[in-house]
Amino acid sequence: MGRHGRQMGSSQEAPGVSTSERDVLAVGRRGSADVVFIIGAARSGTTLLYKALCLHPDVSYISNWVGRFPGLPWLASLDRIARRMPAARRRVWFGRDSNAYVYGTKRRVRDRIFPMPVEGEPVYGRCGIRKPGGPSVAAVDDPEERLRGLLRSIGRSSGGSIFVSKRIANNLRIPLLARTFPEARFVEIVRDGRAVAYSLSRVDWWESSVVWWYGGTPEQWRDEGRDPWDMCARNWLEELREIRSGLAVVEPQQVSSIRFEALTDDPIRTLESVAAFIGLPSSAGWRAELGRLQRPDRSETWRTGLDDAVAQKITSIQLEELRALGYRL
Repeated sequence: MGRHGRQMGSSQEAPGVSTSERDVLAVGRRGSADVVFIIGAARSGTTLLYKALCLHPDVSYISNWVGRFPGLPWLASLDRIARRMPAARRRVWFGRDSNAYVYGTKRRVRDRIFPMPVEGEPVYGRCGIRKPGGPSVAAVDDPEERLRGLLRSIGRSSGGSIFVSKRIANNLRIPLLARTFPEARFVEIVRDGRAVAYSLSRVDWWESSVVWWYGGTPEQWRDEGRDPWDMCARNWLEELREIRSGLAVVEPQQVSSIRFEALTDDPIRTLESVAAFIGLPSSAGWRAELGRLQRPDRSETWRTGLDDAVAQKITSIQLEELRALGYRL
């Protein structure tokens, strides 16, 4: 994409169980080929991929409403409103500059209440599934069955035929997810680790986030006298290793991997290949929506945004993996 961006279409081609939850537990015992998990290291483009797929009329997802009230999965029916308001959906989901990320900006009330895809960790917590490295959650009977039922209920209320979930913590849950949804598909997105490290250093939530492989926050890391860039660089490596380990238990035909760079360079073709892999039908309306999005090209901004010494240090930490993935050194 150019410096000023281009259209994405420019390619050549809480404890307790509610009654509604109990009603759908049996539904969750059926097949699970219609469940898709997006995985990838933080700042690798998982949110962009997630929201782009959620523009498809046959996709259901965890919305901000269900994320806030996970015991009320019928709130997913509000997703139908978003489908009827495409202009508002583009503005709220992607912002004026079509950025899939809305961190660090104060949003108007009308935007905060508009249905939008979110990571939805409270949904997993509701099912007794603890966030790796996070606080404990209330114990429930058969968390896996509970998750199957709740996701099915969300999907049925939303009206979509394929449920897509994006949650960075799911990088560490792949074996559990594969066991819970044996026919689920996993879509991994990979991005140049130097771009990931640079992006991590610039988001407002990073400093106070508990990093699972360290057991503390980047702020604590720095207070111990360690170089913050070491943590940014290493986080990409640790997450890729965990993803690779988790995917070892998944059948190869249920996994697809794409590059962030392909998503930004040739978005329509890349997204259509993902759609075909997960079983989404062709949709002229979806393609048209994708074509209306503007996406600034940020795949190489780390090269100008990082000091040479910092860039060299990150590269040296990530060298083996960067080389294995074929990234230009």
